[in-house]
Amino acid sequence: MAVTGIDQFMNKIGRQRGMSLTTGFDVFYDLPSGLASEIPYYQGDNKDLVHMLCDEAQLPNVQTATGQLNGRFLGESGVQYPHSRMFTDVGLGFLCDAELIPLKFFNMWYNYMFKETEKEYFQILDKAKEITPKNDFRENRLRYQDEYAATIRIVKTEPDDAAPNNRAPVTYLLENAYPYAIDAVPLSYGSSQLTRVNVNFHYSRHTVAYGTWNVKGDDIPSVPLALNFVDDNNNLNFTTGGTT
Repeated sequence: MAVTGIDQFMNKIGRQRGMSLTTGFDVFYDLPSGLASEIPYYQGDNKDLVHMLCDEAQLPNVQTATGQLNGRFLGESGVQYPHSRMFTDVGLGFLCDAELIPLKFFNMWYNYMFKETEKEYFQILDKAKEITPKNDFRENRLRYQDEYAATIRIVKTEPDDAAPNNRAPVTYLLENAYPYAIDAVPLSYGSSQLTRVNVNFHYSRHTVAYGTWNVKGDDIPSVPLALNFVDDNNNLNFTTGGTT
């Protein structure tokens, strides 16, 4: 049935419990036990900070490697056919608190891959000026992948009556993920801005899990509806007011 009126459009969107907003997502890291025990910056309150300060994420794309088949029929050009699944890298962005917990966490994860240990000092400028480099002849030995690779869960969330992120319509599980690049963190005088760090991950493949709602009719809870009625110019206005 074609949608020909605002009331029909509102009804259909209401049955889906509103429109999806890009601001709803959560990211979790299922670290191997050895890695989790070695990184204090993803334990206790620090774990909540890393989770809370992730302000940019993406749902991974899908791409296929193809080959070309020629000469199948007379006069037919080459036909593309799929032969492999391709999984590109994923980037996450983080705001940093004054302790730089997200930056410390991912640096320690990266160093753990190569059995590199961190130097620590009392958090005073004079002590920082006394730090010396490590031995020039130290070894960098890569660990086995199952020691440092984790499962990253990117959950697309939506609001309902219980919480602003209680619904989870889709979840992407990035398997055997690890940080292969931590972008440079720009620092400069001038106007003060929040420090940010961007981290890029490689992973072997991802799994998509779909959340379903097993109720019908009036059992669907009310949620903030991202839609208002038409304005004076008959244009639809998308806002965050009202409920279904």
